[in-house]
Amino acid sequence: MRTEMPLSKPIRRLLVQTEELLDTEISLLRQPEAEPGGTLVDKYTYDIESNVIIFPAQYVGLLKDFIIAKHCTNLLIKGAAAKRKEYRICSYTEGSVYTGMRQIYLDALKDEAKKEKKLPVQKLIQMLFILYTQFNDDINEIPWNAIMNASVYHRMPKIRKTQLYHIMKESKNDMDEMMEQESIVPRRYFVLDKAMFYARDMFLAKTLPADELMPVLNIPQMKKFNHLEVKEMLTTRWTQTAWYQSKVFGDNML
Repeated sequence: MRTEMPLSKPIRRLLVQTEELLDTEISLLRQPEAEPGGTLVDKYTYDIESNVIIFPAQYVGLLKDFIIAKHCTNLLIKGAAAKRKEYRICSYTEGSVYTGMRQIYLDALKDEAKKEKKLPVQKLIQMLFILYTQFNDDINEIPWNAIMNASVYHRMPKIRKTQLYHIMKESKNDMDEMMEQESIVPRRYFVLDKAMFYARDMFLAKTLPADELMPVLNIPQMKKFNHLEVKEMLTTRWTQTAWYQSKVFGDNML
């Protein structure tokens, strides 16, 4: 393990055990511009010799421990799958990118045809790229996120409060995404985006036995999902909203 930074005993033990089990090396890297949830760059996914866990430079104490534990768990799962030759990478080729972006473009044109105020061509092209890359990243990330959080929660009780704080903050940021573009983005993509995060957060609420983690009460954007069943019975107009549709798809994903 390559690092000079101070680490708590449980985290150091987890890192050493992971290196021994997988016969590999892990490096820890602080970066000021790192993603808030940290990043794992591993040899099972990328063509590199060792594994690097990157986290924001301002993270210290239990928050730093949680991010390292989460990505170390991710590495363990990937490494175990790779040893059994069962690890698969959800990636894309030039052809699949073309197919995906073409479909988004056709969906966007259908929505644009119904609008009085049309999008400038430049914004439409920019939207295609943003939607494609975002969904590629989210579909890769969301299943890992739920599995890692559940594992860390049950294995490391001392960092639970920090973990729950981070989960709720992450959920708020994820739900904030696309809010400003709701009137621009094709409805089905807005619904799919919100449904995926709704399903993830409701899975965590069911999996982590914590009273503090109640997404539809504690996360402002998730309050839109509260009591939707009752609202549906009272009026049919709710069934036409993006939030109701997101809940329907999200419940199926869950």
